Amino acid sequence: MSTNMEWLRLKKLGQGTYGTVYLAMSTFTDELYFAVKNANLEDSSTLQKERRIFQKFRGTNEVVGCYGYCVSNEGGVSKYNLLLEYAPMGSLLNLMKDYGGRIPESHVRKYTKMLLRGLSCIDNNGHVHCDLKPANILVFPREVDGLSDIQLKIADFGLAKEPGEDDSDMLFRMYQYRGTPCYMSPESVQFAEITPALDIWSLGCIVVEMITGRIAWGNLDSKELFNKLVIGNESPEIPEYISENGKDFLRRCFELDHRYRWTADALLTHPFVDDAPLQPVENCQPPALMCVVNSALCENY
Repeated sequence: MSTNMEWLRLKKLGQGTYGTVYLAMSTFTDELYFAVKNANLEDSSTLQKERRIFQKFRGTNEVVGCYGYCVSNEGGVSKYNLLLEYAPMGSLLNLMKDYGGRIPESHVRKYTKMLLRGLSCIDNNGHVHCDLKPANILVFPREVDGLSDIQLKIADFGLAKEPGEDDSDMLFRMYQYRGTPCYMSPESVQFAEITPALDIWSLGCIVVEMITGRIAWGNLDSKELFNKLVIGNESPEIPEYISENGKDFLRRCFELDHRYRWTADALLTHPFVDDAPLQPVENCQPPALMCVVNSALCENY
């Protein structure tokens, strides 16, 4: 939807892949801050795609909100502006740093449940995110029953697969795949199979990273990682020190045959997350978090 909201740029957050990202404020109220993705109108197809997708998930707590778009004229050049919910606490990468690198398993269960709820909505609407990773998961403050807490939301649908998109027409074919290599699934690299199972594999990688503080595949260089994915007979190592439920959950995420990999809806019934509280409780509180506004946030949008 187009918006008539009047707004003022406050600062440049950085240069993203598909345009420039700004922090902005509504001129109607100084309480509404948001992020603006800005690109030349002729180069804005990816931003327009994101807008279409965000419209499908309006009101979904686990997906970043979109306030609309507008076209502006800047120095005689038409610009497309996508207005998005601003995450003052940054991304999941920032959250992991606030924890000191490793997040306690009880908290990981809660955050994983949030992400699964988002992925369930995405999957049930016929989409595949294709680039789920900590930098594309944003952290928002919230207050529940007087207690401070956080909400994770999935962002950045620039590489997403939309309903009705024919695999044969994809830009990314064999060896030209969607996403970030260390979060990619074997079938997406081997056969360009882009299904919701790809997002589940990525989720497993993220869970390992939250628990260990390290990328799931460790220190493999790009060639070694690519070879492992092409061969497709190996998955990331499951940490030995997590619970048996945690190990089993990750095995379901890392099922090599994507046809048997559990769906988001199925994983929501897994004991690793099924009884994880979404409400703030004493033993599942995040650390004291600082709001951040810096150039690193551009990659989150």
